[in-house]
Amino acid sequence: MYHIKEDKRAKASVELICGGLKRCLKEKSFESVTISDIQRISGVSRSTFYRNFDRMEDVLALMCDRVFEEAFASDYSNISEAAFRTWFRHADMIEAVVGIGRGDMLYASLRRCSEKLRPDIPALGDSALLDYLASIIASSMMGIMITWVERGKKESEEELKGVILQSFKAMKFIGLT
Repeated sequence: MYHIKEDKRAKASVELICGGLKRCLKEKSFESVTISDIQRISGVSRSTFYRNFDRMEDVLALMCDRVFEEAFASDYSNISEAAFRTWFRHADMIEAVVGIGRGDMLYASLRRCSEKLRPDIPALGDSALLDYLASIIASSMMGIMITWVERGKKESEEELKGVILQSFKAMKFIGLT
C-alpha cells in the first residue's frame, strides 16, 4: 500500500520516486527494476521509499490511480474518450502493470475512480444497479487494456474504439443486448 503524507517534502519525494520508476521502465522490465535503481535515479533514500511505499508494486498502484483520476477528471465529451486518450499517453505504465500480471491494479483503480462519478450518473434505480454498472465498466476497460497490450499495442486510438464498438454490437449475437 502507499501512504503519502500531506506535506510538501513527502509529496516531492513521491514525485521523485514515481519519476525514477518511469525512467527505469524505459530501460528495463518492471521485474528487473530494484529499489536501488529507483534510489540511484531519483536521489531518494531507501528509508524515504519505505516511508511512502511498502513495496515496488505500490508505486505502480499509485501511478495507476493517478492515470485513471486524470482520465475521469478530464473534460471530454464522454468518459470513454478521456479513457482512451489517457491510456495512450500512459501506455508504458499500463504495459508494466499488464506485464507483471497485475490487471487487478487496473481494476481497483478503475473502481475507485468510477465511484467518484456516481453523483454524475443519472438515476438508474437502486444502488445495486449502479454497483453492477461500475463493475461491468471497470472490468471491460481492464480487459480491453490487457488485450491491447497482449496484442502488442497495434491498434491506434481510433482503431481500438472501432473494434470495441464492433465487439459490443457482436454481443447481440450472444443475447446480451
